Amino acid sequence: MIATGRVVAGLLLAVLALAGCSTEYTEGTSAPAARPDGLLDAARTKLRLVQQDPCYTVADLTRQWPACGRWEEEVLNVGNAAAGARPDDREITDPVAAVRTGHEHYVRAGCAAGVAPADTPTCIAAIGETRTAVTRLGEGIASVR
Repeated sequence: MIATGRVVAGLLLAVLALAGCSTEYTEGTSAPAARPDGLLDAARTKLRLVQQDPCYTVADLTRQWPACGRWEEEVLNVGNAAAGARPDDREITDPVAAVRTGHEHYVRAGCAAGVAPADTPTCIAAIGETRTAVTRLGEGIASVR
């Protein structure tokens, strides 16, 4: 009989504990929901890395441009993430549109493969266009808090 009483008491305590948990936090998980600010912070961090790449920093792209295909893709991804975080903010969306245009020019000119028959001056110009857009995107992201 004592053992049955202990089991019943234990079950009662377990039910009360579970009932208390369900009213305390009702959003599903203990992790906060993803916020657009978090997405923008992630884009800001990735943009800093993109701005350290030689495809952004070297003065003369003549030898560097064949290795910039991956950089162009990363820049596009960062821009898309920033625009997704702030789709109604022209400080973000206008530079992202310019990033997309520069990337499109790079790809259309055949520069993404990094080999001939891509026209070196055209590829360098496309990267220059993307660089300018990255600078504008950095300024736009910095202005948004």
